[in-house]
Amino acid sequence: YKKVDRKVRPVPGVFPEEAKVTRNFPEDPLDSLVPLPTTPPEFIPNGRLTKERLEEINFNADKFLWPEEEKLFTHILQLNQNAFVFEDTQRGSFREDYFSPYIIPIVPHEPWAFSNIPIPPGIREKVVELLKEKIAAGVYEASQSSYRSRWFCVIKKNGK
Repeated sequence: YKKVDRKVRPVPGVFPEEAKVTRNFPEDPLDSLVPLPTTPPEFIPNGRLTKERLEEINFNADKFLWPEEEKLFTHILQLNQNAFVFEDTQRGSFREDYFSPYIIPIVPHEPWAFSNIPIPPGIREKVVELLKEKIAAGVYEASQSSYRSRWFCVIKKNGK
């Protein structure tokens, strides 16, 4: 429940043309598909897809697939392993020849700057390490913005 003074109301207006995302298909994605084998090979770990990560995906938990279907699906996963992200450093973004950069339109307003809730000293080092990892992976980036929103840390059940 929000009090009336905290309620967010949409601002009436027209979405600017320059902010619209353009979608293109410079090439037909079906042209680059590799034909699938009738007898798929055994799984050989390489690149991003390791035995542990394949077990983590757990795609046949209810044993719905037959063994040969499971091998074929594993082969398909291996052919497309770059589509999966297991660490922040493996993240990517959409190619600009397929999607134009996203522009967020704003209306004139006064920027806000809220101070953060202090980080508890017991987890400060973990938080700093996590932030450095996210910056190195490109998830977070430096900003010169006038805005500053509150954020806080919560330790998850796994201790991270």
